[in-house]
Amino acid sequence: MGAVCEILAKSEDLEIQQAIFECLAKIASTYYMLLQPYLRTILSLTESIAPQCMVFWCTVCKEVIKLREEQHIGAVDANSKYCCFIYEALELHVPVLLKHLFKREKDQEGLVRMLLQHLFNQEEDQDGLVPMPLEHLLMQEEDQGDDVMQEEDQGDDVMQEEDQEGDDCLLNIDIDCVTLLGLIARTIRDAIVPLVMQCIEGNIKEPDWHSRMAAVSAIGFILEGPSVKGLAPLLDLLLDKMEDPNSKVKGTTAWILGRMFKLLHFPASANGIITKANLPRIMDVLVHCSKDIPIVSEKVCGAIYFLARGYEDAESMPSELSLSLDRVIDALLSASQPSDETPFRLGASAYEALCAVVRVSNLEQPVVWSAIGDLMHRIMKRLDMTLDRQALTLGHKLKKNNLQIVLCGVLQVIVQKLANSATVKIVTNAAHHLLFSFCRVLVCDSSTAQSEAMSWFAIAALANATGPGFGKHMPILMQVLDAHPLSPISVGVIGDICLALEGKILPHCDKIMQVLYKGLSKSTLRAPIFSCFGDIALAISNDFEKYLQYVLEKLQEAANSQDWADVQEEDKTEYVNQLRQGIYKAYSGILRGIKDPRIGFKVATHLFKFMEAVWVDRSRDKSVMHAAVAVLTDFDLTIGSWTEEMTKELHN
Repeated sequence: MGAVCEILAKSEDLEIQQAIFECLAKIASTYYMLLQPYLRTILSLTESIAPQCMVFWCTVCKEVIKLREEQHIGAVDANSKYCCFIYEALELHVPVLLKHLFKREKDQEGLVRMLLQHLFNQEEDQDGLVPMPLEHLLMQEEDQGDDVMQEEDQGDDVMQEEDQEGDDCLLNIDIDCVTLLGLIARTIRDAIVPLVMQCIEGNIKEPDWHSRMAAVSAIGFILEGPSVKGLAPLLDLLLDKMEDPNSKVKGTTAWILGRMFKLLHFPASANGIITKANLPRIMDVLVHCSKDIPIVSEKVCGAIYFLARGYEDAESMPSELSLSLDRVIDALLSASQPSDETPFRLGASAYEALCAVVRVSNLEQPVVWSAIGDLMHRIMKRLDMTLDRQALTLGHKLKKNNLQIVLCGVLQVIVQKLANSATVKIVTNAAHHLLFSFCRVLVCDSSTAQSEAMSWFAIAALANATGPGFGKHMPILMQVLDAHPLSPISVGVIGDICLALEGKILPHCDKIMQVLYKGLSKSTLRAPIFSCFGDIALAISNDFEKYLQYVLEKLQEAANSQDWADVQEEDKTEYVNQLRQGIYKAYSGILRGIKDPRIGFKVATHLFKFMEAVWVDRSRDKSVMHAAVAVLTDFDLTIGSWTEEMTKELHN
């Protein structure tokens, strides 16, 4: 270490300095506990060459964090002072890093916002602001939107690429600064808050909005590490900045509020950033700012989403939030108002926030389920308006399709929420209208695989909510089923509907089975169709016997490798595993559904032959073996019921 530090002190070559700090980083990752005697020397040598040394200090922070975690589980002596000697060094870096970022924001507008995005993307688990499938839609909206717009000047693109290359070095330093700030926050925890506050207080009231933007962004860099108590004063500061005259400052502030709610909102533990005391003000600010321009409103919707999602682990939504439910719903519906002026990202964020609010709503309060019921009808109206609207251009068709997806998604969440004995009547009364609208989405000329999938999911939720009562609406669905091509998702939903209707599905079984038989000609549909056969057998019990012979023949054919000839070689392994799982599910449903032991033993014979063939195939997947075990478990229970039936016959 002495030799390394001596070389570092004498060298002025940046490449040599970079190599030395990379060497020090490796030393720190292995011999961290031996660094203390050299720390002041290293610190004095890093003050003037911060960019080259950030990798080293990042490594030091990671080692402290790792040692703290090991101490927490007892792997390190509880009296260890492993991180005390590092605090002073790290505290000295915070003002330097922030000063660099504040200066860079003035030189390059929007930089800190981009760095926040980089930091958040690293930390997130990909659920993002608007989870799938909406996140997929946002990407698709951007990609396909570019296709329908006029091509931009290629010369401008080349110039932008050259500028980007020229900024790469500085940008990498900026990213390292942000990464190090986040690691320092996780290392010294609450001690970083006053250091950051000094920089914030010096910039938060500056006339130049870049300074205010940088000050607000500094909060976003340190959200992971400090305690809720340490960060609580910053919440009030963020709420105050939602009144900033600059929309970019407000948008970034709302974005950081959402991040704060995601990381620090723990109502179930009674130790969250949101309390009964500050919740009313938070709701007032969010509802008011949701009416701002789209760049702000979108981030406000995201903050509402994370605020609501925090209550998922709590027993129920607090009464304070329930009292604001009507206002929140109105604000989100207003933000997502269908029009050419409403950006898709804003609408998607607002609808996802609505879904989060619905999921955590406390239906024990009549005012709440009344509000949710009213919301359902308002969303139904929007879906009908969207379906009625004519789309002439590719861009309009894309927007119409994406809107249908999010509206079906919201209705699915509402139907699932209301599917209990106290509130299901709200859904039952609207079931015919709902199903008709969902079927219109399926046959709409602008529909895509995504919109059809969301429509089928909504139909499944409706069938599960209404149960056997869904049977009277089946004629609508049967018309679509007869004319619409099958997909793996639609086949799965058909199985769900059969299970929900039980014996009430019997009048439609012949038609359903005919459609499924035709679908077996497509390799992608065989596995879900076989699984669906099992669901139908469970639903109609002994009445499945009329279809049994044909189904058993198809199951035997599918088990034969000659039936896989139409599958591409590279896809064959996955296809065979999925097919076998589908076959197992078919046998399981048939054995549990048909109560007659005579028929059951015949089916069991086919099952055991299939199991034997799979067993000798060493390429089988674990998922296939899990399916086999599940079938055997079900068969064990089935034999018990057969034994009881046979015993009764003996006594008779």
